Parts: sequence; C-alpha cells; structure tokens
Amino acid sequence: MYFIQEIKRFWKEGLLKRRINRGFALILFFVIPSIILVSCNAQSNSTVPIHSEGTDEEIKQEKVKALRLGWPTDGGFPSPFAFDPTGPAGYLRMSFLYDTLTWKDEEGIIPWLAESWDISEDERSYTVQLREGIKWHDGNELTASDVQFTYEYLSQHGFLWGDTSMVNRVEIIDQTTVVFQLNEPYAPFVEEVMGMIPIIPEHIWSDVQDPKSYREEGAAVGTGPYTLQRHQQESGQYLFKANRDYFKGEPLIEEISYIKVNNRALALKNNDIDAIWTNNFNEMQELKNAGYQVMESDPHGSIVRMVFNMEDELLSQKELRHAIAYALDRATIAEKVLGGNVVVGSPGVIPPGSPWYNPATKQYDFHLEKANELLDKLGYHDRNEDGIRETPDGQDLAFTLMVSTDERDAQLVQDMLKQAGIKVNVQKVDMATFSASLDESKYDMAITSHIGVSGDPDFLRRWFTNAEYNELASHGSVLENEEFNRLAEKQLRIADFEQRKQVVDELQDVIAEEIPTLALYHRPFYWMYNEDQFNGWFNTWGGVGNGITSWENKAAFLPDEE
Repeated sequence: MYFIQEIKRFWKEGLLKRRINRGFALILFFVIPSIILVSCNAQSNSTVPIHSEGTDEEIKQEKVKALRLGWPTDGGFPSPFAFDPTGPAGYLRMSFLYDTLTWKDEEGIIPWLAESWDISEDERSYTVQLREGIKWHDGNELTASDVQFTYEYLSQHGFLWGDTSMVNRVEIIDQTTVVFQLNEPYAPFVEEVMGMIPIIPEHIWSDVQDPKSYREEGAAVGTGPYTLQRHQQESGQYLFKANRDYFKGEPLIEEISYIKVNNRALALKNNDIDAIWTNNFNEMQELKNAGYQVMESDPHGSIVRMVFNMEDELLSQKELRHAIAYALDRATIAEKVLGGNVVVGSPGVIPPGSPWYNPATKQYDFHLEKANELLDKLGYHDRNEDGIRETPDGQDLAFTLMVSTDERDAQLVQDMLKQAGIKVNVQKVDMATFSASLDESKYDMAITSHIGVSGDPDFLRRWFTNAEYNELASHGSVLENEEFNRLAEKQLRIADFEQRKQVVDELQDVIAEEIPTLALYHRPFYWMYNEDQFNGWFNTWGGVGNGITSWENKAAFLPDEE
C-alpha cells in the first residue's frame, strides 16, 4: 500500500511525466501491479518512481533509416574507460554501446539488464535477477559472472562517472542471479549505481591491463542497442548502427550519426542535421518560428553558480558571502544572459521543480540595502570616497572573479557588486587553468556552469566533500561543517522518500546559510528537431544517468515492449 500511495503522490505533484505514445491508463492497471511483483521489499521504501514499461494502441514512431545529430564537441572514444568526462557527450555515446542494470525513461527508473531486484531489510543486500538470453555484440551470452567481474574490475581501475566504493562484494547465485553486498545502506543505489555503471564483458576486459588506452575492437563490445561503426576524434564524428538482435527489440533508427558543427542552428536549417540542442532562448525562438519542433528540458538540470574560496581570509567570513548574495540581482543576470525563461537558482542548490527542492530555504532576494548593512557591520567602509570599500587595514575590498567561457555573467556580477562598494576584477582563463586553479584554491571567486542537479540529491554530499565524479561539478570548496557532514551521511542511509526528504531539506538549509556556492540561475536547454524525421523524443525523469540534461536517451530509440 505504501508504494501505491507514493506513486499517487508523485503523480499528483507532477513528478510522473507522460510521453504521447505511452498510455497512462495502462500504466495504472498494468505497471503498478508489475512493480509490486518485482519485489515487495525493494519497493516498499523506494525513494523514486520505479515502473515497468506499458503498451498502447496509439500511433507509434515508424522506423527511420538514419538520424543525424549535431554537437559542438567530441565525446572521446565511447568505452567505459576512455570517454571524455568533462561533459555529458561521452557518457551518452558510451550508453548506446553498453547497458546498465537499470535505466530511466520519462516516468522513472525501469528494469534494463536487471529483470527484477530485491532489497534486504537492513538495506545492505540487493539481489538482482538478470534477464535471460542477453547477448554481447560478439554473440557471447551475458551472465552473472560478467556483473561480478565488472565491479571487481572497476574497484581496481575506477569509472569516470560513477562510484562503486559502497559495494563490498558481488556474489553469484546462479547464471542470472547476483547479490550485491554493501558496506553500508546506500539510498540511491538503484538509480546512481545500478543505473549508472555499465556492465562489461569479462571475456574481453579480463586481459586488459590499461583500460583507458585500450582501443581494440573489443573495447566497443557491449550489450547495447547500437554498435560502433566509426569514431573520428579529430572531427568529432560517430556512426552507430542498430543492433538488430537487441533484447528489447530492434531499434527504430537504423543508423545514428553525430556531426561536430559550430553553427548548429544553421546546420539544422540547411538540413545537414536533424536535431540540435541550445540554451540560447533567442535561437530557440527563431527556429521555433521557422517551423521546427522545440522541447524544453524538464527538469532544468543545468546550473550557473558562483564558487567562493572558503580558504580566503576575507571570503571565509560567512557574513561577507551573505552580503554578496544580497547584492546580486540574480533574476536580472539570468534575464540579460538567457534572454527569457528565467529560473533563479536556490541557495540550497537543488533547483525548483525537483522533488527534493526545499521552498523554505533562505533565498537572498536582491536587497542592496541589506547588503550594505552587512558590509558596514563587518567594518568595510569607503573611507576615501572613491566608491570602493576598504578593509580595516586600508586595502580595497577587491576580489578576482575567474571565468572560463562566457564573460557576460561575470560582467553583470562586477557591475552589481560595485554598487555595494566591492571591486571585482574579471579574469578569463582557459579551461585547464580554470580547473587547476579551483583544485588548488588559487582563486577568489569563480563562475562555473554544468549539468547534474536534477537527479538524486546525494550530489550535494559529493560536491562539498571532494567526492564528485562529474568533472565540471567537482571543482570548488570543501565545506568544513559538522552539521553538513552529519546530514550528508544521514540522508545517504535513508531509503524512505519522505524521511530522506526531511533530511535533504535540512541539508539545503545548511548550504544556504554557509553559502560556499551561490546558484545564480538554471539554464533551460532546448531540443529542436525535424519531427518528420523522428518524433519520439522525451524528457528523462531526473535526467539521464545521474542527472544529464539530454534527449539522447537510448530508450527513445526502442520500440515499446509487448
């Protein structure tokens, strides 16, 4: 009964999303009972929607010969050990070749290589039943031994976008059954581990000593819906071909190619590609008016934020960080940079629209007078009346604001903080210098932007304890706060959604009070496409994997299971 109530609550709150060719009535009558049958223990305390896939009699997407997608960057070689971790492109390409035990569609977590799973009462053991008859691209059969091998291999070599350290061991029960024994309960295990870690073939990787440099034919052999036909790193081009023997059915698109283009909007207009993404509101409007279909990211999993160096003598003062927050009109910054469709960031970091968002968190609405009051109390006054406050020892209250890409945010921050008497020097550096400076705490303030805030809230713990594996999100200050550490560990051990939500709410309150980073705004992404070519796109619940804002979910390219 508890899980059924949870599903109803998720639906009522708008957390379950519907795609046009999915029947909600069938989800209610067929999916919920099938979920309960998966495992009473597994679902009775679930933190996220978990369901099976339904069918309907509505119009289905016809098969497509080829689909051309435009991206501005190369994602690296698409093996689990060689893709580029600095953005989502690499993981997405890899996911076409390699499968995980669970996955996500537009409504929640769905079984994938795993047919079902059961969670022990102490939440330290996960018994996973694999689907039978799954084949690797080379014809060998997937077995429980491959799952066990994957986690043992990753414990030695690591994985670029995931963590397996909570797994003590994987036990084989039979050819299609494994048991994960965890060191401690780990609430997001089904989503963040089973749903993120690609299973690799033991018969190929067992002899590979240096997986990062491995480029032989076997490096691209997975169980996924596509096989790799070509990758040209210099040009950023990929060609994937449908795996006709895929266990979920032959993919709807025979070939998917990625083309690296600078002006993607022009390429779409010229019919050189079939779909692109952008976060440029005006560009979206232009293409929409030209007749292209537009899908907005939901949730908005991309964030633009200021990072403070907590080791700096002045910025280590919490009240100074508060003053800076009050002095910034973040809504205006977002409007001027994005051009429209503004979502101001929450100081608790988790974005509005997320089921984990705490609306009661302190917001620091623009209030220049309050900012000035705080600065006065700290003893920063403009003694020489040059418009810039001085510290008690007579030095200008001045900071360097480091950026690596777009300077517009920084320039607006510079102008706004000047109104409060704070001098800001904008410093633009290349990405390598930016990352190194953040890692070595050789900066005052910085503006960074990245994805990954729409998934499980454990990313808050990872960000501020130096445990983040998303390279673009990993840089910044470690938060030395006992209450934060206590809550971060506590939420990790709670499986029940409501109980965990209470702790995550408190965690957001601590972050908003300490403010090691300030979320300026969330960037909506737009997917623009030619619907005559393919119209099966959807927003993934919580983002692909651990919160990737993208429509290139392989589940969109597969037929509905009968």
